[in-house]
Amino acid sequence: PVFVQSDLFAAVDGVYDVIASNPPYIPSQVIEGLEPEVRDHEPRMALDGDEDGLKFYRILAEEGKKYLKNGGEIYMEIGWDQAKDVTEIFEAMGFSGLRTVRDMAGNDRVVCARKEK
Repeated sequence: PVFVQSDLFAAVDGVYDVIASNPPYIPSQVIEGLEPEVRDHEPRMALDGDEDGLKFYRILAEEGKKYLKNGGEIYMEIGWDQAKDVTEIFEAMGFSGLRTVRDMAGNDRVVCARKEK
């Protein structure tokens, strides 16, 4: 297996079976209200998903197809309340097989999408 670590797709070349992403997904205006252990110790760029928290999912949906083999899948961590929005973004870009996986606390935590031909 080949593993590539990249800031979005900056260091990615070729096509892959799987893309895993933990993008910034917190809406900008929510960051100041986060718990101090998160807000004060994480770099803001690791948290800030722009105005609606969905900026990086739009980029992943649009650009991700270029780097996935047909039948390849993308797995993305999401905020507990973003499954519907993220799923809609990927459906609009032609991904299929969309599903959401819950974390140990029962919250939506990962959206999975498959690239078809």
